[in-house]
Amino acid sequence: MFLPELLASSLTTTQPSTSATAQRLRLLSCRLERGPVATSRVSVEFEGPDAAQRIVCRQEGSACPGGDLRLAALATLHAITQATGGALTFELIGVKPVRAFDTTIMMVAVFAQHGGDVTRIVGAAIVEDDQLVSTARAALHAANRLASPLLEQLPSVANKSQG
Repeated sequence: MFLPELLASSLTTTQPSTSATAQRLRLLSCRLERGPVATSRVSVEFEGPDAAQRIVCRQEGSACPGGDLRLAALATLHAITQATGGALTFELIGVKPVRAFDTTIMMVAVFAQHGGDVTRIVGAAIVEDDQLVSTARAALHAANRLASPLLEQLPSVANKSQG
């Protein structure tokens, strides 16, 4: 796993964190809207590191089951990029529901880029009721390990209003 220099230095320090919990984005909602001409729009809403901060991202594309899952992952990754002020960017490799352990698990594979370094990351989430929500959670799980320290290091960027 790659750790950007900013992250590696923050992980080796013995100073206590300024917050009691790690800085994370929290998924509030994931909605699908069908368009008139075989198009879909997926909107995801997150609560930012600051409880008053809301990040909403939308992606539009072809209306199909695989396409809808891809849109949910892309919207989530875009929200994480916004929350880190562009310090962390992503390229979606793919989204796939996998049957394992007598349940369906949503897998999201991503290339993450920070400071010129690129690494492949994978996230997973159990599909409980909604595949779109599970896809957003899997994308978030893939990126949280990298995004959380950046959110702590860049509070002024994370607290900008998002639209």
